[in-house]
Amino acid sequence: MSPHIEKLLVIQDRDRRLIQLEQQLRRIPSERLEIEERAKAAAGRLEELKLRLKQTESDRKQLEVEATAKRAQADKYRSQQLQTKKNEEYQALAREIEGCEKAVREIEDRELDLMEQAEKLAAEIKAEQQLLHEVNAQADRQRAAIAKREADTKAEIEKLKAERAELSRSVDESFLGRYERIMRHRRDAAIVPVQHGNCGGCHLQLPPQTVHQAKGSEELVTCDECGRILYWVAEYEHAPQAAR
Repeated sequence: MSPHIEKLLVIQDRDRRLIQLEQQLRRIPSERLEIEERAKAAAGRLEELKLRLKQTESDRKQLEVEATAKRAQADKYRSQQLQTKKNEEYQALAREIEGCEKAVREIEDRELDLMEQAEKLAAEIKAEQQLLHEVNAQADRQRAAIAKREADTKAEIEKLKAERAELSRSVDESFLGRYERIMRHRRDAAIVPVQHGNCGGCHLQLPPQTVHQAKGSEELVTCDECGRILYWVAEYEHAPQAAR
């Protein structure tokens, strides 16, 4: 294998790792956002339950006010009953008292329903508070893990960039420039092996002359179809036909 190819393959290994690491870094903001959204959703559920409990308590207190007013009205009618001497007025007041007492019973039934709702909501709030605590604890662990992974990834990127820069100084500038142009375009690989007479990048059959050049030339040989730089791997030379 050409020494130029050997050096470029090492650089390509660093470049492919750099691409992988940079992709990982670009995913980190979305990972962080997902963590924050889960924590926010849990906090939102708890806040919603608290608001429902607050409204339930407010409704119950309003019913208490209404019941008190109805009782006071009934007492007023009873006082009027004691003062009237007319049977017709007495019976009319009795009906009013009965209506007030019925209204009070209905209000008390609604109060009981609201009290049951309040108890249920209180239990749900307690459970949701525990869940929120667990979600926040998990979020803290995930934030710390992501921060460490981000720092480690950035450190590895800097290390690889330094290694690449050092390696690049030992490669012919024209060869390096050609490799870099192809790599910017292809992203996955600029240098690929000849595999059973095919290009290891686009997998199309190569002309015999191109295969021969890749096997023995010191110059950079490229695939006519995809433009990638080719290199020869001896293990494919005598591969069984079935493998083709």
